[in-house]
Amino acid sequence: MDDGSPERRRGNAFYAQSARVALGLRTEPHALSDVPLPLVHTALGIAVCAVVAALRPQVLGLRTTVIATGSLAIATALTLTLYDWLVYQRRLRHGVAATFLPVAAIAAFVVVLGSTGDLSLRIPAGAITALVIGGVPHLGGLRATGREGSLARLLRDGAGIVVLAPLLLASFGGGLATSSSLALCGCGVMLVSADALLTEELNGVVAIAIAAVIAATLSGLLLILPASGRGTIRAGLVLVLWYGLRGLAAGLLSRGRSRALVVEYLVFVVVAAAAIAAGVWRGWGA
Repeated sequence: MDDGSPERRRGNAFYAQSARVALGLRTEPHALSDVPLPLVHTALGIAVCAVVAALRPQVLGLRTTVIATGSLAIATALTLTLYDWLVYQRRLRHGVAATFLPVAAIAAFVVVLGSTGDLSLRIPAGAITALVIGGVPHLGGLRATGREGSLARLLRDGAGIVVLAPLLLASFGGGLATSSSLALCGCGVMLVSADALLTEELNGVVAIAIAAVIAATLSGLLLILPASGRGTIRAGLVLVLWYGLRGLAAGLLSRGRSRALVVEYLVFVVVAAAAIAAGVWRGWGA
């Protein structure tokens, strides 16, 4: 009879454990249950989008709306961090950095709501915001367990681009005061860049420092470029420039450096910078 002792046990788990011991792998792999499904995060994202949509600048005024949505963004970040602290095990917590992109997504959603009344743009913007708030912390959990694959990284990079695009369009479109454009561009680029660089597994302090440099560089363009001009084209070129700078920094400082990848991102930087310089020289169609 089988007395249930470890020596007499059989089954998939037994053989898997035997193989790990034979290979010298003593650490147990993380189970899927270590990373909860992002249901709570997504529900929070939907609730945040509903509150943001209810805040109308035409009724509350621009200043009150900014204060209200800023407070809401901070509350969202704190809620995500608290939920992470309560639900995840200590070794799997992804930290405050996982809230950078969700906070930027809230700001982008506010920009879309304030710039257009077209539901065909508002509804997708709200859906993207809810998914970013719900999905990015989950991707942080996958990263902590070592199970963030290439697809997850691409989704995160794509989310960063989608979030940053309306922020840059509002900043470089010429419709805001210089101080407001500087604040929106600086904060948005800083948050999205830090999230992107942390995805490349850079040291936290280094990632935030480089994100601050990129944010300062792009914000400085607001003082150089004229207020009037082709806002959409200008914002698109700045987005390409950001993509190149972020990728160049990651390629130079990440562990697995690739010379071809560095050259590729350098091409983005050179082309975007040359196009912006040419636009300034021509006065952006003035």
